[in-house]
Amino acid sequence: MTAKPPSQTAKPTPSASLKSFQDQYKFVQTKKKPNNAGLRPPIQQPSNFHLFVKAGLPFLLFSVGASLVLKNAIEGKNQEREKSKGAVSKSERQARLDAERDNMMEKLTKRIETVEFDNTKRIERPEEILERRKVEREDRNRWYKRSWRWVTRQS
Repeated sequence: MTAKPPSQTAKPTPSASLKSFQDQYKFVQTKKKPNNAGLRPPIQQPSNFHLFVKAGLPFLLFSVGASLVLKNAIEGKNQEREKSKGAVSKSERQARLDAERDNMMEKLTKRIETVEFDNTKRIERPEEILERRKVEREDRNRWYKRSWRWVTRQS
C-alpha cells in the first residue's frame, strides 16, 4: 500500500460528521396521532346562570353580609358611646319631640279657634308701613295737639 500524501486524505466536513452523529443517535420519534378534534364534542362555554352561581352569588353574599356586619358594629359602638355620655337614645328623643310638637299644635289650634283668624288678609308692604307711620307722626304733631300737650305738660 502506498501512502497517500496527507493533503489528499479525505477529512470529514463538519456537516457530514454532524449528520453521522444524528444518524447514530436518532431519537425515537413518535408518530403524530391523527387529529381527533372532529370526533370529540366541542368544549361548551358555561351558561350565564352557572357563571353567576360560581362567581356572582358569592360576591353578592359577601358584600351584603359585610355591610350588615359593619352596620351592626357601628350601631353598637354608637349606643355604647351614648350610654357612656348619658345621652338619650334616638327613639326617646324622637318621642319627646313628637310630644312637644303635639303640644304646640294643640296650643295653635286653640288660639286659632279663639282668635279671629283671616287668612285672606293682605300683608302691608314696607313702603306702606313707612307711609302710614309718617301720617301718624304728622297727625300727632299738629299744632293744636302739640300745644295741648304743652299746656297739660305731657310729653
